Amino acid sequence: MLHKGGKYVAVAVAVSSLILFLLSYLKKFARLKPYRKVCLYVTLSISIISGLKSLSASPCPWSLPQYGGSGSAGKCFPAGHASSGFCLFSLYFAFRQLRMTRSWIFLILALALGWILGVGRQAQGAHFLSHSFATMFLDWAICALFYRLFFFPKAPVKIRQKPISALSYCLITAFSLTFIFNLPFFSKACSALKFSFSDLWLLAVCAFILFSAFFTVLRLLNHSFLIKVFSLFFTVCAAGAMYFNYQYGTIINSEMMRNALATDTAEAAELLTAKFFLEFAFLCLPQLYLTFFVPIKYSSFVRGIFQALVGLVIGVCFLMLNFQGVSSLIRSEPVLRNLISPVNVFSGTYKAVFKDGSTEVDAPRIVIDPKPALGASHKNDKGTLFIVVVGETARLANWGLAGYSRDTTPQLRARNVIPFSKTISCGTSTDVSLPCMFSRVGRDRYDRDRILKEESLLPVLQRAGINVFWVDNQSGCKGVCKGVPSLSISKTKAPSLCSGPRCYDEALLAGIDTSEILKPGKTTVVFMHQLGNHGPAYSKRYPKNFEVFKPVCTDEKLNNCSREEIVNAYDNAILYTDHFLAGVIDWLKSLDGFDTGLLYVSDHGESLGENNMYLHGAPELIAPKEQKEVPMLLWLSKGFEQKFGLNDVCLREQAKADASHDQLFSSLLGILDVKSSVYDQNKDFSAVCRKSNS
Repeated sequence: MLHKGGKYVAVAVAVSSLILFLLSYLKKFARLKPYRKVCLYVTLSISIISGLKSLSASPCPWSLPQYGGSGSAGKCFPAGHASSGFCLFSLYFAFRQLRMTRSWIFLILALALGWILGVGRQAQGAHFLSHSFATMFLDWAICALFYRLFFFPKAPVKIRQKPISALSYCLITAFSLTFIFNLPFFSKACSALKFSFSDLWLLAVCAFILFSAFFTVLRLLNHSFLIKVFSLFFTVCAAGAMYFNYQYGTIINSEMMRNALATDTAEAAELLTAKFFLEFAFLCLPQLYLTFFVPIKYSSFVRGIFQALVGLVIGVCFLMLNFQGVSSLIRSEPVLRNLISPVNVFSGTYKAVFKDGSTEVDAPRIVIDPKPALGASHKNDKGTLFIVVVGETARLANWGLAGYSRDTTPQLRARNVIPFSKTISCGTSTDVSLPCMFSRVGRDRYDRDRILKEESLLPVLQRAGINVFWVDNQSGCKGVCKGVPSLSISKTKAPSLCSGPRCYDEALLAGIDTSEILKPGKTTVVFMHQLGNHGPAYSKRYPKNFEVFKPVCTDEKLNNCSREEIVNAYDNAILYTDHFLAGVIDWLKSLDGFDTGLLYVSDHGESLGENNMYLHGAPELIAPKEQKEVPMLLWLSKGFEQKFGLNDVCLREQAKADASHDQLFSSLLGILDVKSSVYDQNKDFSAVCRKSNS
């Protein structure tokens, strides 16, 4: 009864107010004229609040895949039933304007009805608790705004000028940082606990520790200017971390900060949209108000230090009260340390800049083999061209050749390529995977510093006598191509494939001067780095004629789209990669004077909403398989197989076993018959398939 009838309370109030408003224009009801504006205020406030839900694409909990839903957008915010109660805030303001002494009764009524209806719907799985909280504040803000506009339109806006103490300022900021911007931390902690009394106490201890830590740091600054500057700086960093965590499930660590620092302008423009800046500004608004409009009273240095020490002591006391519980929680859920904002931003940036090596450092690389040599297969070479395509963000789960329910690779299937059943990536981001996959170190013995100090596979091939080129349609080679020539994509050669700062991947071949790579009597290897499926703008990765699966997500904020729309756009991009690779293979087939081959492998995978996680770059410890399992395939012309003594049947058998990026370095040396001291036969999937080993 309450569930079905509760939401009609707001309708009844709005309709009644509208009727009274209209009746006030009749002479018979002239006594209602003084209440005309009040009735219109109530009607409009409730109507606007009721209509907000239809504008939102926020899904209901029961629509999310992790809770057994279909992933469809649910128009579930603001919470509809809760709004039916909270919109009665308008009655509180209306009767307040009428000087009714007990207008507070309607305030209590609105709160009680809103929470009763909201909790009821939460129990049914229709809303999160956060929906009801946000709905309450939103409805209050709308009712208060209309109250101001209706009844006090010309009243001057009074900005608070009365100063507050430094203690109060630091307490307010610490509260905001702890209980608003660290909601992702507490949300993850709650998912790891069982809500027993001891668990609730542990959550309270964590909250007090964070609160005390933020307060102590701010109060130690001791000067009003420094307190304001650092409070705003902390808030800005925490707001950015919170936005990307809630929008894409992003975990802020050193790897993610490296990705951010390496992002080019085109990629950044797809993430930093107008919607981002609006939401970001909204999150920072309270702190901006404190910074610019609330003065801080002078406080002595000694008092500031004393208050900071008190905060520190309180924090340490709470930590010691449940040290075992806190340490156990952090050990069992290590991702929690990367959810403490803005600490995660500071530590991630520090490690990315000062501790972890940069791929763009312009320093000589260590030569790992000074004298590699070409094998006997290269004698009397009529000409060999091998292309290595580095895919971008393609995941195995959506790869047609890997058994996906949709045939997203029909053209490759028709070209009889050798598909590998499963390949494990070296990392979950380009910044990690790309240098690693062409290094002799690999993931098993991963050492980023060593990877970036040593030369990659490319200079080894070049030193052996092979012509090596790099062609990039992404954000750079991350140091892999250092020391080898790069070919630029000419937009004038492929105008139909290039629009704005981006080109479609077909420009990797159509946009270069092929005379540079077609050298009769020589072996040439070209590395092509795709734009591929790089998110979140999947729908921009392919021409419109490849939009086979519909409807598609065209919003960079993926949680505004249904999962079906996201997957459709992603699959269309895979379909275009299939077309691009098939076109390269057809071009290689047409080169009569060359023995040709192609190897394709993606750098990492992608999350498409599984467990509310999007994009990539998750820490290795918690990275889902969708971000680590990638497609790989091999195509060789008959002439290439004969020249290098490779057996097609054997290679297909080898491709059935699990592979990894760790095998690329030695496998490419083996396939191209390059003799090197850094070659490892155990990591060459082609080793058992060459005639010399049969």
